[in-house]
Amino acid sequence: MTIDTRGAVEIEASLAKMLGLTAMALVMTALSVTVALPLLPNVAPGSLAQFVGRVGTVFFAACTLLALWRALTMRGPVVTITPEGILDRRIAAKLIPWSAVNDIGTWEYRKQRVMVVAVDPAVEAGLNLTRIARWTRDANRALGADGLCVTAQGLNIDFDELLETSLAYAGARRSGAAAASTHGDAGADGGAHARRVADRSGPRPPDPHERWDR
Repeated sequence: MTIDTRGAVEIEASLAKMLGLTAMALVMTALSVTVALPLLPNVAPGSLAQFVGRVGTVFFAACTLLALWRALTMRGPVVTITPEGILDRRIAAKLIPWSAVNDIGTWEYRKQRVMVVAVDPAVEAGLNLTRIARWTRDANRALGADGLCVTAQGLNIDFDELLETSLAYAGARRSGAAAASTHGDAGADGGAHARRVADRSGPRPPDPHERWDR
């Protein structure tokens, strides 16, 4: 698949996926409640298991409400990828410029993959992150995802395509900047990066351990 990076790519929410996430979170909330009360015979009152159940009840109930709210309110593009940068309304209302992106990598937890965009700290401070993005930033960093996390969950795109498209646009921006600064003689590195991006569109899916360096 050839990606044309001259225009913008607008990615909208998938109502079916959002409702699926809501249902999954609701089931996890119900399971946590059975442990928290406790309704299971092998869970003793005051035990660690009951405490975990109470924490899970609060957490998954919040996830249920968030997923339902997004399913009912998210209209129009959720993620927009342009030659200038990437915008994810779930993270910030402002565009993240490719020039401020230090790295693009992947992070995987329990078979769920997330695209991690490492942004220059000075630029990130001015993005006015959403509450969810601010609240989860430190927790994600502690788990090894040190950057702004862009997920394909709930979107009408799969993770591989999201990653491939983002890398293609970021690579095109980098190659263009190199060409401009050297008057058309960007050197072998820019060309090699462009080929790596093109290779990702072939039969081999993107390697989750591969990273894009600025």
